[in-house]
Amino acid sequence: MSEPTSEQWLELHQAFRDYCQAAPWVRMDDTDLVAIEHPSAEYNGYCVVLGMGGIEFGLAVYIGDEGLAGYLDAVSGDLDSETPEILDTMNALSAQLGDREHLSKADRDVIRSLGLRYRGRGRWPVFRRAKPGFAPWRLSGDEAGFLTMALRNITDVSARIESGGLDLYGDEDYSRILTRTLNNGAWQDRWDTFVMPTAPPVPDFPDPERLRRLADSKPKSGNTWEFGYLYIYAPVQEEKGQPPLLSAGSFYLWPRFQIFAAGTILWAQPNIYRPSGNVGQAAGAFAGCAFRNRGQQGPHGASY
Repeated sequence: MSEPTSEQWLELHQAFRDYCQAAPWVRMDDTDLVAIEHPSAEYNGYCVVLGMGGIEFGLAVYIGDEGLAGYLDAVSGDLDSETPEILDTMNALSAQLGDREHLSKADRDVIRSLGLRYRGRGRWPVFRRAKPGFAPWRLSGDEAGFLTMALRNITDVSARIESGGLDLYGDEDYSRILTRTLNNGAWQDRWDTFVMPTAPPVPDFPDPERLRRLADSKPKSGNTWEFGYLYIYAPVQEEKGQPPLLSAGSFYLWPRFQIFAAGTILWAQPNIYRPSGNVGQAAGAFAGCAFRNRGQQGPHGASY
């Protein structure tokens, strides 16, 4: 990951200062989506203004379909924003006002090197990158540049809404979304049809043969065991300078007698809900346990 240059950091801080002075949260809330097309045209950043609720102030930029899906799950109430599980779906960049205690030493070093000064509670800029399965971390150079573009675009959009030159829902057509695109060095409006993000593929079981043997086994009782997994907010950093991974845990229950049968801490992996993650590791461990104790459970009783 390439660190932002001093010029990129300075531009980002200035763009965030201008954004905060414009106070777009007076005119836009966290249900007003504006898309910013990345200059590479490979993906959109879906911008959400934070602050109308008077609790958090800043901007969140959800990256691509994955980020948009996480945002929609959060606003619909399907995910609890106060639990570590929200970090599994969070693919976003953010710029928020916070306290000095919210900044890392690296953040403070950057501010000091730029000769900038911030005072007071809730007045310090906090820039972060959130990826599924990782704890929030510092920005790369490309991410800092894209977040700067997003801040400047939303500052412009907010000013046009205030002056009456732009209405996000003027014709009450909620099937469209304003997308800002960069053409020949100038940002322009484009109205696109809003498309719901596609669901990620269902993870494959890592050992189909073990699963087949388990399904074909002949249990000696009708007992049901339940298997579950969850994130444990204990980030694990494998290499210095790299974003910490989130840890996951699994557990096995015998509900009939309310017995906690077994549990294990899984090694941290990016996003346990995807084939590249370790949900397969957890399911495989449970399948092995169940197969060894097949006289104590029903093979089709496990709930995932």
